[in-house]
Amino acid sequence: METTQRTVTKNTTHRGEIIREAIKASGVAIGVVADKLGVSRKTLYNKFKESSIPFSFILKLGEVIHHDFSQEFPHLSKSVKKEPAMPQMPLSTNLMLPFDGEPAGAPKPNNMKECEAELVALQRKYIALLEKFNELLLKTSAN
Repeated sequence: METTQRTVTKNTTHRGEIIREAIKASGVAIGVVADKLGVSRKTLYNKFKESSIPFSFILKLGEVIHHDFSQEFPHLSKSVKKEPAMPQMPLSTNLMLPFDGEPAGAPKPNNMKECEAELVALQRKYIALLEKFNELLLKTSAN
């Protein structure tokens, strides 16, 4: 009999309250959750007041905060097919992206003088780009 009461309580529980508690328990900031869901913080706070939030939203929220809502909504575990996690590439300590490569024909510096010369050349290019950017900002703000 106790199980029946528990089931009834869970089925009639306010969905907004459930997601609010789950977010709170996750420790993830509301702003971060809202950003990852693609909604504003205000919209998320308004969801807390709704009693019938779509389960698609709840599932997406569960992915964001790494929470399995099948505890609160047992039918979700039966109806949702879990996709296998995509293998992640190991994090690299350098700033190269997986599609970045060494430019073809780019000579590598052999000694300290060549490194310093390349650094000075890159600094000059960077400064020139900054100056062009500032000019564009001035032109667009004048209009």
